[in-house]
Amino acid sequence: MKDLEIALCDLNEDYILRFASYLMSELDVGIHIFTTTESFFADDGNYDITIMTEEFEEISDFMSNKNLGQRYILSEAANDEKENHIYKYQAVNCILDEITPLRKKCSGSTKKSGSNSKLIGVYSPVAHELSLPFAMALGQAYKSQGRVLFLDLEEISILPSLLGNHCERNLMDLLYEIDTADLDIDEYAHSFMGFDYIEPFLNPNEIAEIDANTWDRMFSLLAVANYDVIVILFGRAINGFNRIVGNLDRLYVLGKPGDYFKKGQEVFMNYMDRLGVESELENVILPMSAKNLSDNSYQIEELLQGNLGMFVKKLINVNGQSAN
Repeated sequence: MKDLEIALCDLNEDYILRFASYLMSELDVGIHIFTTTESFFADDGNYDITIMTEEFEEISDFMSNKNLGQRYILSEAANDEKENHIYKYQAVNCILDEITPLRKKCSGSTKKSGSNSKLIGVYSPVAHELSLPFAMALGQAYKSQGRVLFLDLEEISILPSLLGNHCERNLMDLLYEIDTADLDIDEYAHSFMGFDYIEPFLNPNEIAEIDANTWDRMFSLLAVANYDVIVILFGRAINGFNRIVGNLDRLYVLGKPGDYFKKGQEVFMNYMDRLGVESELENVILPMSAKNLSDNSYQIEELLQGNLGMFVKKLINVNGQSAN
């Protein structure tokens, strides 16, 4: 028996079959397809999740003979803000992102109880333009090791623009509620290409307002969170940066070709040496740039699956931390 039994209900047979095909390729769940309201009404099965169009919703309230579990409505209105209504004509992975039980299953295996998350940092003293895509590629590469969470701590982040998705809650909201007893990171997380992320800060000055003790509490929470790997992209040095870097398992320091940029790398590495940082530090000179990223010549998905993604996977493999 599968962990979850899911009912998919839509009069459009082609659409719902493609939807079901994607689910079966990504998740080990039971799928039950209904393309007529009559067959749905006559069925006496019980389901954990029911994903249906509005035609099926109209009759669902009269179906006392079965349990439909959590109900989600596929709406044809892009701006439908009703609870549990999801815009139908978007990528299936975006739809799953709004269905919490399925997003958790898509994000990878559950971390073993009691084990600490592996903390992987990315920092560029020369502000490399590929810092964000590089960190995202790390998140994707590590997903085979379990659940991965990506945190973008840049003061000005283009992550929401790259993904075309602005979330209701962001990292600042999480930090405001960091001392809440029942804080659930999953309520802030969304998924993209196999890893979870929390939307970054909205305003450049917000990150400077967070004191070192608050950062310490957040990273203590993350260390025992339900993630196997946490990838952290640093922008400017946040308060308590030296302590946080010292607790990382590995820090990738991104540089650029040229003597001027090389000096920046050397100064930063000397600084880490003076601090006595015990984390594994690795200089990385990327043999590529982000030329066409902003003019939509290619999408972020193409970048992560193309040359940059391959470069990052090879980098991890060389370090004996295979992502395969």
